[in-house]
Amino acid sequence: MKLEHVLLGFVAMRPCTGYDLKRWLASEMGRMTGLPGQQSQIYRTLNRMCADGWIDYTLERNEGRPDAKVYRLTEAGEHELRRRLAEPYVPSPDPADPEFLMRYLFTVFLTKEEQIALVRTELDARRAQYERFLARDIREEPWLPGIDRTRMVRLLDHVHDGKGRALLSHVRWLEDILKELTT
Repeated sequence: MKLEHVLLGFVAMRPCTGYDLKRWLASEMGRMTGLPGQQSQIYRTLNRMCADGWIDYTLERNEGRPDAKVYRLTEAGEHELRRRLAEPYVPSPDPADPEFLMRYLFTVFLTKEEQIALVRTELDARRAQYERFLARDIREEPWLPGIDRTRMVRLLDHVHDGKGRALLSHVRWLEDILKELTT
């Protein structure tokens, strides 16, 4: 999800200053989005969003400190956010891609049925991915001389096991969410 849509989603949840948005992007969860958290880029994006009419701002006077722009969603911004959230979701090959998490977070603006459909789409993709993962093809590799083949196979097994466990954990997490949403 592009930075502008993530910022738009947060401004849609509550009025925010650029500093509030930067602080969130710098948080542990914000860093997981993979989006840039540099203040200059955030403010450039906010200025562009204002020019596009998606947000506007009021100045909050701060005695002894610089005034703060408090950004709010406009009708055009709400339309843009809903347009973006209505685009079909295609799961990334990488379960760690933050697109799903951002879309899921912004289902607060959608119906429960749309939220469930998003989770099912992700869950179906991850279950299929896990099945393919389990059926991996192990073949002999032409390792260079000096590479301990037995040790290399074990290292690859460890990496594969770690990735498989992470993927299965993601599937179980999605199953828990779906169960909660549908009961």
